[in-house]
Amino acid sequence: MRLPNWLPWLVSVALSLPLAPAMAGERPGHGFHRSISVQGVGVVSARPDMAVINAGVTSQAVTAKAALSDQTKAMAALLTALRSFGIADHDVQSQHVNLRPVYPKRRQNDGARAPMAFRASGNVRVRLRQVDRLGELLDGMTGAGVNNLSGLHFAIAKPAPLRDQARVRALGDAKRRARLYAAEAGVELGPVLRIKEAGARGRVPQFRAMAASSAERAIAPGETEIRMTVSVVYAIKDPD
Repeated sequence: MRLPNWLPWLVSVALSLPLAPAMAGERPGHGFHRSISVQGVGVVSARPDMAVINAGVTSQAVTAKAALSDQTKAMAALLTALRSFGIADHDVQSQHVNLRPVYPKRRQNDGARAPMAFRASGNVRVRLRQVDRLGELLDGMTGAGVNNLSGLHFAIAKPAPLRDQARVRALGDAKRRARLYAAEAGVELGPVLRIKEAGARGRVPQFRAMAASSAERAIAPGETEIRMTVSVVYAIKDPD
């Protein structure tokens, strides 16, 4: 099929026309026309007022029944010791109980092996609201039969007010940055068009507790850092 002689001329004219501008109010990235987008960070530090400990009791016996019985008695002794220490029932949570066989070491040409013992273990999660008594509590738990301490960390019981303080600081930091950019660009900052919270992060000191401790050993909780991040879009005022 032969193309008309006027078709190349029409294509040439179409390519030479200026492209249509983007719709008013749209801008790639955030959808706002004449705006400044910044990110603000707010940080608040506070001393932890709570310690969280994972305490475990492991028992081993020739039979599974005996291992479970010994573990149950040891766990009961631990719970009694925690109550005597002043730990409230709602601050003690049982995690799990495991029972597994213990086999002798495998040798060459061994056939099917029979378990030589059974090992029962259980864990509880304990929250201590008197951080200064942490060493005393660790000694009390090991004395009650705890032979596995792990996952010790510090926390803040009511972090919401601190997060709000961090939010205020993050918004102030975003406003400071926006004003700086506006001044350097020679424009006037307008109202806020959008605020988006990027989330919260907390940096809490982490420790690994050994099977034995001493109340005389110093354990410093340090400070917990709560960090909030916000993204803010400010309008740029149109020149008069």
